[in-house]
Amino acid sequence: MGYCKLCEKESVETWFGSFCPTCRKLKNLGNVYGFDRIYNILEKCCIRNEAQLEKKIESQKKDNSKKKEQTDESYEKPKTRSKIEKI
Repeated sequence: MGYCKLCEKESVETWFGSFCPTCRKLKNLGNVYGFDRIYNILEKCCIRNEAQLEKKIESQKKDNSKKKEQTDESYEKPKTRSKIEKI
């Protein structure tokens, strides 16, 4: 059998088919809701714009600077029971 025309990785279901089961579901969703609507949803949810990228970079820099502030001096020894005297 051949490979899927959309993902080009999975084999097709039948000899006469063009899509694997996963891609067939995507195609059917496109037929029901419209490919433009699905494309807009994917673009809005999965692709970051420049403002989102800058915000993510800034938050990562802040997180990294907080990690650098922690030193060995801030380490506290675990509080455990003292040795029990034997009677």
